[in-house]
Amino acid sequence: SECPRYIATKANNLEKLTELANLWFRLGFRTKVVCADDMKCNGCSKCKPCSYNINSCEHIQDLENCGECKLYPCEKINLVFEKTDKINEICLAKCSENEYDQLRKAFLLKREVLDEINRKFITK
Repeated sequence: SECPRYIATKANNLEKLTELANLWFRLGFRTKVVCADDMKCNGCSKCKPCSYNINSCEHIQDLENCGECKLYPCEKINLVFEKTDKINEICLAKCSENEYDQLRKAFLLKREVLDEINRKFITK
């Protein structure tokens, strides 16, 4: 719900999607600046391709996310956290304070969010 692409898509804000296309290119998430329509996103889902390949994990098929898994944290999610840490460094170096804040809320707090979910899940 914090993803700037998702928010801009829901608002049909093509100007913001164009800004994000430039940011994604600057951060190395894309090899070129794409059009606003190519930046549209209706949110993450276990049914859609995942750049982290998490949604192919057989352990979370009946779960909302990895934080609910009895095996959390596993090797697969730890690799995601490593990748996120590297992306965080890139964002710190190349983003404005506002851009970084948006990306931090949307993507860079994975470990903290999943840890909190897991704490709640195990106490049930």
